[in-house]
Amino acid sequence: MEMKNRHNSQESLSIKIPETGIVKEQSVDIDKEVIIIYGYNNSGKTSFLNVLNQVFYNQLMESFLLKKEGQLFVYIPTNRLVLSKAKTEDVKLKDLEEFLYYQRDAQKDYNLHLKRIRDSLLSNQAIGRAVLEAVKEIFDIEIVGTGGRYSDGIENVINIYLNIIWAMIWDRDLINLTEEEFEEQIAEKRVYVLIDEIEMFLHVNIQAKLIGNLRKNFRNCCFILTTHSPLLLTRYRHMAVYNIEDGMLHPIENELYYKDLDMVYEELFFVEELPEQVREVINYLGDVIISRKGDSQKINTLTQWLEEKYPNLYRKYHKIIVKANYVGEKSGIIKKDTGAGGAVPDEPGI
Repeated sequence: MEMKNRHNSQESLSIKIPETGIVKEQSVDIDKEVIIIYGYNNSGKTSFLNVLNQVFYNQLMESFLLKKEGQLFVYIPTNRLVLSKAKTEDVKLKDLEEFLYYQRDAQKDYNLHLKRIRDSLLSNQAIGRAVLEAVKEIFDIEIVGTGGRYSDGIENVINIYLNIIWAMIWDRDLINLTEEEFEEQIAEKRVYVLIDEIEMFLHVNIQAKLIGNLRKNFRNCCFILTTHSPLLLTRYRHMAVYNIEDGMLHPIENELYYKDLDMVYEELFFVEELPEQVREVINYLGDVIISRKGDSQKINTLTQWLEEKYPNLYRKYHKIIVKANYVGEKSGIIKKDTGAGGAVPDEPGI
């Protein structure tokens, strides 16, 4: 792992990823404040994040042994929610080496880890208020405390926030940590935050706001996320998006910020926007409008079929339908015509 020049006040890293299982050997530039990785199931998203987590672990351990400054990181598997009922004590870590060992071992009993950091961090009033304020901003609801059991989505966000805060202040005395000191830490401390399937348990409206809120609250952090959500790929401007196939990252060069979701589904997730028959009808109607001539009987039959079989798509393309009908009526052409866009559907009998 080597440092590059600073980019938009963010440190830029070039990381060499070793071949491990499904993940192939490759180099990745972390030069954006948010990096999102998407792909099919079993394509290597979680495996890649695990390998990256190990790379950060090795680098930070080496920096500690050489008495150099390293890159703080935290790995958050968001599918872990059930909190342990065990009574816990504060996590007393004397140095960075113990912090690293604890992070590694916490994956074996992550529920206990969540309970520990909750019991520890939420004993500080400033941290408790910050978490409650984040929940209010993201979910637009007000909860009175963090000791209860809330929806999985709220619990997920609380866990994400507490893990990031813990990675920033693990070596601080929480009893004597003032609100000013806490705010300075979360504003200035840089942590590489790895989150697997960040959209887990979250309504799409919350997904749309989550990254922006995380960036606002932890403005010097870098977020490396995996997702199955097309929406997340379109709701933050300053990020890099990668598709992972067979353990290799492939950058998406297209501008995705607020891109039409139908296009994102079709171009990036290979989910067809329209059934093939509907696509043929819409193409035919478009050709009618462009050529300014068409078979009015055929146009009427196709649009009636579309309204009956696909009422939502009929409403979506209503302007095209109205224009095509107008052209058909004006041109006065009545003949058998398959249209420039190809064959029309068999279902309506044409």
